[in-house]
Amino acid sequence: MPSWRRPASLLLGVLCLASDFLVTPLLAMQNGPPRILHSALFLGMLGCVLAQGNLLAAWLAWGDWPFALRLRRHWMVASILYLVWVAGLATCGVPQFPQLVSFAALSVPLISLAAQLPFWIVRHLFGWRLTTSPPPTADPPVPLSIRDLLWATALVAVTLTLARAAPSADDKEIGGLWVVMLGVASTVSTIALLPAAPILLRPGSFQRGVLFGLTYAGAWVSLLWLIVLVILLQGRVIPPPAAIVIGASSLILSYAGTVILTAWVARNCGYWLAWGRPHRDDRIKPNHRKSNTKPNAGFAASVFQHHPKHRKR
Repeated sequence: MPSWRRPASLLLGVLCLASDFLVTPLLAMQNGPPRILHSALFLGMLGCVLAQGNLLAAWLAWGDWPFALRLRRHWMVASILYLVWVAGLATCGVPQFPQLVSFAALSVPLISLAAQLPFWIVRHLFGWRLTTSPPPTADPPVPLSIRDLLWATALVAVTLTLARAAPSADDKEIGGLWVVMLGVASTVSTIALLPAAPILLRPGSFQRGVLFGLTYAGAWVSLLWLIVLVILLQGRVIPPPAAIVIGASSLILSYAGTVILTAWVARNCGYWLAWGRPHRDDRIKPNHRKSNTKPNAGFAASVFQHHPKHRKR
């Protein structure tokens, strides 16, 4: 392992754990109108938290390990991050602490499932997958087995059951909240990580991929400020406070930075993003392929002549 790879992985781990621990205390510290520094810190850490969920979802859908092993490692890491978040929440002295902890624990599987949906779609339609063999020498994608499909069905059923058991902190209906959370999870995966993956993980210059990735993130920040500028020029709607706009920009850039750092670690661990479905002929097992070799005519005539029924008397 190169000497710099361990510090890069350590930096990624420290940033993720610090964001999970501090995001709730920073929210609890908010009193009065939003302040620029506070909003930038809070929403920046929230962007890192969102990136963690999307990255875990992408790895579960695109990984090259067996599905059961990926699933176990996925929830092992997610559980550690969840416990760090609970520890940060415990420092806030929130009266609804048990309800919030239970709601988050029972909601995370369903939100994770919504975040995974775009990644599973492109894996099965276009063969997107993480591999240690650089394309085009990467192995073709392995189709899901019956056992994997049964696993997936059982996981969806368990996820929905857990979500229905999630308590509400204020005893109100949470159906609308579910719709918003699931829509946000799927949308962020689609518009953020799905385009960034081929930019950062395809073979080629990583510096160029970082440049394109930052350009893509900068385009979203520019769009945000352009919308605010149009609102200011029209004067029909009250524009959002500057602290909120700066905080939203910090969220986008923090999300992009977490994804780029993770891609850097992944590429230097030998991982690439491959895609492409195998051809129909490649899906046939070697033992069942039709041979194009014509039989040897001389050998066939020799067998015919020496057969007992065809010998000359």
